[in-house]
Amino acid sequence: MHSQASAAAEKAVVAPYGSWESPISAAAVSAAGRTVEGLAVAGDGRLLWVETRPEEGGRAVLVKEAAEPGGDAVDVTPEGFAVRSLAQEYGGGAFAVQGDVVVFSNYSDQRLYKQTIGDNSAQPLTPDYTGSVLRYADGVFDPHFCRYVTIMEDHRKDSSNPVTTIAAVTISDRDANEPTVLVSGNDFYAFPRIDPIKRRMAWIEWSNPNMSWDKAQLWVGYFSEKGEVHNKICIAGGDPTLVESPTEPKWTSKGELFFITDRESGFWNIYKWDEESNLIVQLYSLDAEFSKPMWIFGVSSYGFLGKDDTSNKINGRSCAGVLDHDSGSFSELDIPFSSVTNIVSGDGFFYVEGASATLPVSIAKVTLDEKRKTATNFSIVWSSSEDVMQYASYFSLPEFMEFPTVVPGQKAYAYFYAPHNHIFQGSSDEKPPLLVRTHGGPTDEARGVLDLGVQYWTSRGWAFVDVNYGGSTGYGRKFRERLLGQWGVVDVNDCCSCATFLVETGRVDAQRLCVTGESAGGFTTLACLAFRQIFKAGNRKAYFERSPINFVDRFSCPIILFQGLEDTVVSPVQATTIYKAIKDKGLPVALVEYEGEQHGFRKAENIKFTLEQQMVFFARLVGHFKVADGITPIKIDNFDEPSFIPKEAFAYLLFWLGLRPVAAPYGSWRSPITADVVSGADKRLGGIALAGDGRLLWIEGRPEEKGRMVIVKEDDKPVDIIPQEFAARTLAQEYGGGAFSVKDNVVVFSNYKDQRLYKQTGVPVPLTPDYGGPDVSYADGVFDPHFSRYVTVIEEPKVLISGNDFYAFPRIDHNNKRMAWIEWSHPNMPWDKSELWVGYFSESGDLTKRVCVAGSNPMLVESPTEPKWSPKGELFFLTDRGSGFWNIYKWVEHTNEVISVYTLDAEFTRPLWVFGISSYGFLGESNHIVFSYRQHGRSYLGVLDSDIGSVSLLDTPFTDLSNVVTGNDYFYIEGASATVPMSIAKVALNEDRTKVVSFSIIWSSSSDVVQYSSFFSAPEFVEFSTSSTGQKAYAYFYPPSNPNFQGLPDEKPPLLVKTHGGPTAETRGILDLSVQYWTSRGWAYLDVNYGGSTGFGREYRERLLGKWGIVDVDDCCSCARVLVESGKVDERRLCITGRSAGGYTTLASLAFRDTFKAGASLYGIGDLSLLRAETHKFESHYTDNLVGNENAYYERSPINFVDKFTCPVILFQGLDDKVVPPDQARKIYKALKEKGLPVALVEYEGEQHGFRKAENIKFTLEQQMVFFARLVGNFKPGMDLRQVRNAGKFLIKLKSAC
Repeated sequence: MHSQASAAAEKAVVAPYGSWESPISAAAVSAAGRTVEGLAVAGDGRLLWVETRPEEGGRAVLVKEAAEPGGDAVDVTPEGFAVRSLAQEYGGGAFAVQGDVVVFSNYSDQRLYKQTIGDNSAQPLTPDYTGSVLRYADGVFDPHFCRYVTIMEDHRKDSSNPVTTIAAVTISDRDANEPTVLVSGNDFYAFPRIDPIKRRMAWIEWSNPNMSWDKAQLWVGYFSEKGEVHNKICIAGGDPTLVESPTEPKWTSKGELFFITDRESGFWNIYKWDEESNLIVQLYSLDAEFSKPMWIFGVSSYGFLGKDDTSNKINGRSCAGVLDHDSGSFSELDIPFSSVTNIVSGDGFFYVEGASATLPVSIAKVTLDEKRKTATNFSIVWSSSEDVMQYASYFSLPEFMEFPTVVPGQKAYAYFYAPHNHIFQGSSDEKPPLLVRTHGGPTDEARGVLDLGVQYWTSRGWAFVDVNYGGSTGYGRKFRERLLGQWGVVDVNDCCSCATFLVETGRVDAQRLCVTGESAGGFTTLACLAFRQIFKAGNRKAYFERSPINFVDRFSCPIILFQGLEDTVVSPVQATTIYKAIKDKGLPVALVEYEGEQHGFRKAENIKFTLEQQMVFFARLVGHFKVADGITPIKIDNFDEPSFIPKEAFAYLLFWLGLRPVAAPYGSWRSPITADVVSGADKRLGGIALAGDGRLLWIEGRPEEKGRMVIVKEDDKPVDIIPQEFAARTLAQEYGGGAFSVKDNVVVFSNYKDQRLYKQTGVPVPLTPDYGGPDVSYADGVFDPHFSRYVTVIEEPKVLISGNDFYAFPRIDHNNKRMAWIEWSHPNMPWDKSELWVGYFSESGDLTKRVCVAGSNPMLVESPTEPKWSPKGELFFLTDRGSGFWNIYKWVEHTNEVISVYTLDAEFTRPLWVFGISSYGFLGESNHIVFSYRQHGRSYLGVLDSDIGSVSLLDTPFTDLSNVVTGNDYFYIEGASATVPMSIAKVALNEDRTKVVSFSIIWSSSSDVVQYSSFFSAPEFVEFSTSSTGQKAYAYFYPPSNPNFQGLPDEKPPLLVKTHGGPTAETRGILDLSVQYWTSRGWAYLDVNYGGSTGFGREYRERLLGKWGIVDVDDCCSCARVLVESGKVDERRLCITGRSAGGYTTLASLAFRDTFKAGASLYGIGDLSLLRAETHKFESHYTDNLVGNENAYYERSPINFVDKFTCPVILFQGLDDKVVPPDQARKIYKALKEKGLPVALVEYEGEQHGFRKAENIKFTLEQQMVFFARLVGNFKPGMDLRQVRNAGKFLIKLKSAC
């Protein structure tokens, strides 16, 4: 228990945390919001300081210490002026004093003014440039040339990239004069400091991309007789082997140069320049920071005690002390401050800005004894809150915390404030809510000092933690640099780790964690809310991926935003964009905008309002308590108007409040995985290849561009290669694939519209004639280095090329003039029976001698595929001879033998439905082969040393793998898993090529999918008994999953069975948002690999020969019955859906079985005879093997047995489909309509075999959901959907149920 709380526990009233009454009001906090922005000692030894006054709209006023102790301080700045610089936006260093003359920067016009203390008039020193286009800061008086030397920031030419210089301004004339530039050429300057003895000046400079605390330089320049800087010496920071950031140069009264730097140790310590030897001498070494990052000008962390003092003693920072630099002795001073910032010194005394856990930010005068080792007097000259002690009994004392980060063995730090109020205490069965504050900068520091803004929360029963995440200052360069390249990662992780640590130690309530931050702390706050699930509410390559504004869809809890409309550091547009997007998503959100405020609020009324509205916002949405103060809350969008709240918000709200999931009918659950999300995540890959520079090229299909296929190149931000009017897609064999190839920087691709080949290095140039339409298609091409040509499969209608029906994989040997290829003939498909050939080129480039390498032996049934030449000129390929599984083989040319390289009862490739498959590849010039195989429903990745036959399996996040292309010691692989959508990853290997050293996703079909992870249903690999005794088949089962809902106790979920296409294909248990669309709404989902599917060997695949429409139908029905019998699904609500061949299985299941209660067919086959008669060449004999005799064609065609249909059906069809012509769907629709069954037909103009347009993908998914819900589900879908009859943009035919 808090030490203060325990003392009063017996008398305290028990009340819910967060509801306690407290006298520390928001008005009290705003009144205590004065800040100090600079100190200096006037000629009479009295202090001058700049204080900001919230009650005057944040005006900054120069004030002078009272002449007598206990007297009133005197305002120096005349009314109408404000002492504030806007240099580098954060300002600071806005004034300097010499004797009784002050020079200051005026806020409204940013001009420099000279003023004599006591005189209420101010004389302008710089011209009026009409606006704040020239800004000045960090100036000093130059006693040698009667001028003022200052940092000057010139915005006249470029407001976003101003020119910074060191300039001189004459102060002796009455007229305003143009400043004279003394030092220029670098990006930034600070601390111009002039030697009082010699004519010379020290300064700090640095350049982009560094900040001043990353790497800077200290220079000394000598003045000429005219006052110009003509001889410059780099004192520190110029050694390229030494990283340091020198700062705060100061000259002693004797002309010695001191400064602070962090060389070697990584801590800012005190050094001196020895001019004679030009060496740097360390005066005092300690693993502690003697300065802080230069966010604002005018930092002063040390000073010399008296200009005539012979000991030249120096005051250090933080733990205040006196250093005798001659002897090296250090005397720590005992003063009430535990946090010390700026120091200015006089003769035997100094003024220090500081605070402690019980003292607010103040300025104190410290007087020393004669030996200057002990403080003899400590008196507060100024306080940010003079009457603060009246609240002392309510103060929570900070507890310095060290907590573990996500990096093993690494620590970070924080100040924890327990709830404290001597009148109240929490109940024993409740833990307090926690507010985590993320400091700004991010290169800044939280300090455990008295802050009424913290006590406002703790005195009301909140716990509060101020986190010094990795990257904060005060702990040395190593700690500070944890954030380099990791902003939005390390800070977020540390804040979450700290909150988790407090939860695990039982100090706070895990269900009431909130986070707040300003500026850079606001970024960390937003990143915590966008990318983590720790907090329940909040207030405010890597640039894109770590910017919360790009991932608003990942926010899942309430947020309130506060923004100054004149903020030039963080544009108000950012807050407005986040507000709008979160509002559109349906989350509770509020935005407060303040006119006249910039980066950091200065007006009392705004400080007060901000604090109060945070409190009431958190209390209403997270706290479970009523705020004791009479605060009128602002309107919270999506919360204060229930009649207008999107229905999703109610379920989310239950989740935010830590309540149990709501029991609701299966199928009616609300889910953020909308059809829009699914269609947006439906990007497709159309091939990958390596360019000459080692970077990847790939084709991606974009639903938002009507399915356009675009060649993209890997870069920090991927770059489109082909112009907007082109699309890389071939129609060869209707299914396409292999639409491009690359050599060095030359790409050849097939253009979708005209099907011509184009060569591109800049503007695409056609390589093939224009036949007046897409009559000739090209695919699977390669560059022929021997004859400077492109070798490709060419497909012309009704014409046989070179004597066989089909060709694929033309692959040319790089060492000799040979080409390998695959060919096959009707009635076979390439996976039934094919042949591998090698041909030799003549001098003219013709193929002369030809050798059949595999597939010609009539005693051996095999289907060789994927020939590839190794770097040594050896021919490797995959075939399924003997075992019936596609394994790796090699051709021995001189004996014309085929030898096995690696055998396993697993599939090392997949059927050639599309061109361009690449299931393995050679690593550079080595004998190592990267491969993948499928076994027992998942993929494995490995490297094979083909010389010795050893295999090393590789560990990656992918459990499903397809195409691979290889580099020297790395490769790119297409893959996915149950939690990772289809992606491309770059995988780097160790020197032995046996282990993965790095794995990075470079492309994802849905890059923002992780935001929905809490809704994902994980697939269960199911092995079930078929209708054939002793025979097994396989499937993936997805149970309903939604963190906000659960089913009713007496109800089982509806089931949707998906039948994959092909039918010689395979379903894989990977993340597919179109599956999660159903499961997150309370549906069970089943993806069946019926007999005939691939991935399980030839014997399994051939179960379907002569049995299509029987084995597949039986297996789908058997699996559904198994789930019913095991109590997992509702027998009365079994539905089925499928595409293409899967659509045929769907229709056959509905026509010839009574298992399912409704179905959806997407471009499915209804008439097998019509399919054979009208389909394209590639599949024109495919059905002969699958169906068998003529009687079977009739008996298994659903269209011939419409009278057997007994349940509703919805059909979706593309009108440009050449694989399954639209007539099939129309005949089914017409027949079912005439029978009187509920039926609907949706036809899409411009779609072919497979829907590619986002709006059609979305509509198809939504209409299946509402169709099944209306006719089978007995529930209302958890979303508002238009019924199919009202969709005017589609060609709709609907027969409703009576």
